[in-house]
Amino acid sequence: MGPSWGSWDTPTPLPPSLCHQGCQRREELASPCPLYQLVLVGDRGTGKSSFLLRLCTNEFREDISSTLGVDFQIKQLLVDGEQTTLQIWDTAGQERYRSIAQSYFRKAQGVLLLYDISSPSSFLSARQWIEDIKAMEQTLPLMLVGNKLDLQAGLPEAARVCAAQGQHLATVHKSLFCETSAKDGTNVVEAVLHLAREVKRTVGQSRGLGAGLDLSIPPGPAAQCCWA
Repeated sequence: MGPSWGSWDTPTPLPPSLCHQGCQRREELASPCPLYQLVLVGDRGTGKSSFLLRLCTNEFREDISSTLGVDFQIKQLLVDGEQTTLQIWDTAGQERYRSIAQSYFRKAQGVLLLYDISSPSSFLSARQWIEDIKAMEQTLPLMLVGNKLDLQAGLPEAARVCAAQGQHLATVHKSLFCETSAKDGTNVVEAVLHLAREVKRTVGQSRGLGAGLDLSIPPGPAAQCCWA
């Protein structure tokens, strides 16, 4: 995905050619539905842009380019029966852009943190990303995502990050956890939906409206996720 620069509050609109079915421009979102701001982070090569493309268009492209700086998409989902708008910021994973990604934590209401299950080094980096998030002095709902699940079958055990490792890290940091595949679509929508539910719950609590929201929706039989 190409770069798209602008402030958090007044993002630069995407050209119509980049606005696919399932992702809408801000001017098309006339309904007063809740809007939550999410940031997508993780090392370069973890599949962040492919994850977002799969979420918004249900497509996968082998030739997708790495994000430079920051890009964003808008996705609408039904969250607990309510039409909800998610503004999702896709940040570059290269070290030189890391400070840019960190600046977006301040106004985010939730974080999708991706690592590549075929890259143990990206999982180690996920720990540093979590520390960066905590350094913002706020508690953000976090979904830890082990991406590229489609590669699991062909990997020797020593060369992959198993689900138990991801779930343990998520449990330690009181975050959500899920394994996904941007290539075949496994759990991509589910991961974002459950993070959106947690964001909705925490926003409701901050306004004194959080009681009664049920997050205990079990994953499907093929899912490898821990929602709480």
